[in-house]
Parts: sequence; C-alpha cells; structure tokens
Amino acid sequence: MQKGIITSYHPLLHVRIDFMEFNPEDGATKSGFELLPPGDYDIEVIESEERTSQKGNQMIALTLQAKHPDGYESRIWDYLVSVPAAVFKIKMFCDATGLTKHYEGGKLTAKDCLGKRAKARVIVEEGRDGFGDRNSVAEYLTSSGVAPAATEPATTVPAPVGESDIPF
Repeated sequence: MQKGIITSYHPLLHVRIDFMEFNPEDGATKSGFELLPPGDYDIEVIESEERTSQKGNQMIALTLQAKHPDGYESRIWDYLVSVPAAVFKIKMFCDATGLTKHYEGGKLTAKDCLGKRAKARVIVEEGRDGFGDRNSVAEYLTSSGVAPAATEPATTVPAPVGESDIPF
C-alpha cells in the first residue's frame, strides 16, 4: 500500500480529490496513549499559546514533548499562569530555559517559549472530574538537574502546585 497523500482528479465533478491511505490494522497496536513514568526528562516546547484562564488570568499554555522510555515521543501539557501562587513555576521555567532576563523583566510571551529545551521532573497526577490520570510537570530543572533557587530565601521548598490550587 502506498503511503502519503494521494491526489486524483474526478472528471465528472471537475475537482481534485485529496485523500490519504493508511492501514487500519495499525490502529490496533496502541489504544490511547501511555503516560510517561515519573522521572526527569529532556523536554522541548513544541507549541505555546497565550490564553486567558477560566478565572480570567493571563497564562501561557505549553505543549511539551519528551521521549518515552519505549522510544516514541510523548506529550505533556503545562500552564504558566500569572497569579502570585504560581509565579514560582514561571521562574523555574525561565531559569531552566535561559529566559531569566524575561522573568526579571516581568514579561514573557508564548513566542519566547516556543522551541525552548530544558529538563523537567514529570509526575503522574491522579485523574479527576471523569478524566484519566495524566502527566504533569512538578518542576523545571536547571542544567545541573536541580530546580532553580527561589527568589527569596525560604525555609522550605514550595510544594508543586496542582491544577486545583491554581485559581482558574
């Protein structure tokens, strides 16, 4: 079977018809997608979009790509939300991706994030609201493999912020 897009011309309708061919049996090899096991992964931002959260806060939605231990590419979705409780995550992301000057200036765009690479600590969050378990970024790591230091000295390391903790 030939792969790719096939173009043909329908003589009666005088239109070009594009369609792709595929083997439907290939769909049986994977049902859904597999989560990444918890751990540290090299990630790349392959999509980034400026959005407004459900609660009206500015945020950047990131689609991250990491290599699954089985060798295929896997995606993780993360959100950098501009609320005081989540600014620490923006700092971790900026420090890990070389965007520290953007953080210090208080401005970050989706375009700044696109194509950036870093290391991230990925966890599995339990599903809720009818959705299954999902991967989440607990923290972005610097090249030394540790999360960037907090801006101000802290006596404890902040706990990762879950979706239910972010006001949107």
